[in-house]
Amino acid sequence: MEAFGPCPLAVRPGLQARCLLKRLMAGGGGFMDQSVLVVKNDRSVCERLAEHLGRSGFRVRWATSLVQAEALVFEAFGLLVVDAHLPDGDGLDFGQRLRCYMGCGVIVCVGKEDKALRIAALRGGADACLRAPVDPDELEATLISVHRCLHSPAPNPLPVLVPSPWMLDNRQLMLRAPNGRCIVANPLEHRLLLTLFSHPDRRVDRISLVAGLAEAAPGYTEARLEALVSRLRAKVVKKCGLRLPLVSSYGHGYRFDGYVRLM
Repeated sequence: MEAFGPCPLAVRPGLQARCLLKRLMAGGGGFMDQSVLVVKNDRSVCERLAEHLGRSGFRVRWATSLVQAEALVFEAFGLLVVDAHLPDGDGLDFGQRLRCYMGCGVIVCVGKEDKALRIAALRGGADACLRAPVDPDELEATLISVHRCLHSPAPNPLPVLVPSPWMLDNRQLMLRAPNGRCIVANPLEHRLLLTLFSHPDRRVDRISLVAGLAEAAPGYTEARLEALVSRLRAKVVKKCGLRLPLVSSYGHGYRFDGYVRLM
């Protein structure tokens, strides 16, 4: 196992990416964020990647097995590059454990044809997944991208807007729209709205609605229910200037899609 320290910036393809990395690190990432642990089962590949990344300003440590890697984790690493399969264990499991107590970014390397494993790695918490053999420039760009995601400041949360409700006043039989305008509901309109507003999901089947209205108007029918709904919708539009969110629920009955409150 060897350690590669930062080397002078070389003038070759990838210069723009390395300049970006320098700007990212200068923004407060700190030395730990530049450190990378590479765990691959091929020593020559580890050496090649470490040399390439070292020229870009990364501090790189590498290992060819999980046993060797475990001996290095007393150090703090900002990024981990690990093979999915290693001679002595599962690289993704190792990455998940390392993230738990170090908070590092995890890049998993898998075989070209192993689509299922790539999907499993991403679902399992990997920040990125690269196909082996890994291209050094692609790895460098991926490390920059993962670092940027991990250290970007959180955006200011948007204020949570509480919707204005449709309010039903049971004493005055009044429906107040979200814009503050009101209508006075007749007893049947009030009973219809009260039934819908009182139901947990604001959805009631037609048979139940007709039965409830029949308590106030014996002999009530589904046809009269349809007419009542139609008149109530028109009344709200005319008086309040808003569409009443009372909609037909196909195969069920009616539902009220608005935010509601009983008074």
